[in-house]
Amino acid sequence: MARFRYTALDRSGKTVTGEIAAEDPDEVRRRLREMGYFPSEIGEAAQASFAPARKMSGGRGISPTDIVVFTRQLADMTAARLPIFRSLSVLVEQADRAGLRDMVDAVRRDVQEGLPLSEALRKHPRHFSDLYVNMVHAGETSGHLDAVLLRLAEFLEKGLRRRSQVISALMYPAVLITVAIGAVAFIIGYLIPKLSTLFEEMEQTLPLVTRILLAVASVVGATWWAILAVVLAAVLFLRWYVRTEAGKESVDLWLLKAPLLGTVWHKMAVSRLARTLGTMLHGGVPILVSLEISGNAVGNRILGRAVDAVREEVREGTRLASALEAAGIFPPLLIHMTAVGEETGQLPDMMMRVAESLDFEVDSVLGRLTTLLEPFIIIVMGVIVGFIVLAVLLPIFQINATIGR
Repeated sequence: MARFRYTALDRSGKTVTGEIAAEDPDEVRRRLREMGYFPSEIGEAAQASFAPARKMSGGRGISPTDIVVFTRQLADMTAARLPIFRSLSVLVEQADRAGLRDMVDAVRRDVQEGLPLSEALRKHPRHFSDLYVNMVHAGETSGHLDAVLLRLAEFLEKGLRRRSQVISALMYPAVLITVAIGAVAFIIGYLIPKLSTLFEEMEQTLPLVTRILLAVASVVGATWWAILAVVLAAVLFLRWYVRTEAGKESVDLWLLKAPLLGTVWHKMAVSRLARTLGTMLHGGVPILVSLEISGNAVGNRILGRAVDAVREEVREGTRLASALEAAGIFPPLLIHMTAVGEETGQLPDMMMRVAESLDFEVDSVLGRLTTLLEPFIIIVMGVIVGFIVLAVLLPIFQINATIGR
């Protein structure tokens, strides 16, 4: 494949130049017209003995929200029949962040040189997953890239919305727990030692709750550094352990079997599987490729291996619903809806309905757990503070009683 240098006019009449790889000048003209250019001069580019390496964007400062906006805008411009190269040029001009602008510009240059959009995106795996790239490739092959990009944007938006909902649901309980721990640590570590001198001067037997509180405060005051070291060591060990294969396996298994939270996590993972699979099938990606990518995107090794086993069964000719049932780890809703989808030829739609149904269940369970967790934390905090207040006031009551006699 040779390289050709071209001079062309865009739709606004501006002269543009560049190089493109193609088999012959006719292919160059065709690609330029697809990009919205009108070629005026085409010639073979001079061959250099070496080419400087292109500096690739590290992608710093690019958030998942940026990728969602990029996908949505690219889908809108593609639906308006704007050529890909011109659409990318518009996105480069309006990008606010330097990292995003550099990345989109790198994709644009690759497209200008003749690479398909999917291959240009594949060079940035940090931001464009296998699911994303394969969906775009399927859209390019089928000629429905605008519809595929729109589905991708909706898929990414729902993923971000789910993440925000989970974080919002857990934020208030996390703040309550942090405040409770900080308040108790301040009282035991600072206030109680100040009062211990007063209690020692009473020269009388202190109540049991007061003696327990003073003992706890004494131990914490003398060994706070050891307690802190143990906590830090435990945190560092857990961080190291969860990065090992055995640790990741243990965490994934615990997430599926944990009381209450295990059910929520299981439904969230199956919802992600169904939504990913439905999105890819809607985009025209083959079932085996869709299962492979969906298994990697499910976010749990136990379920991922189950999806791999399902894929092998499907490869051998087994129906998808039967393979899911044989795995023994997927909920009946997914199995029965898959069977209906295979019978009616609407498998992608059934997968999306399963995802929506499971998302609704997860929202309901998370709402109930949050509602129950908040008063539970407040009650526990009240009991601890009440114990401390009782331990402080009882000796004072004893003094008043003694003086009253």
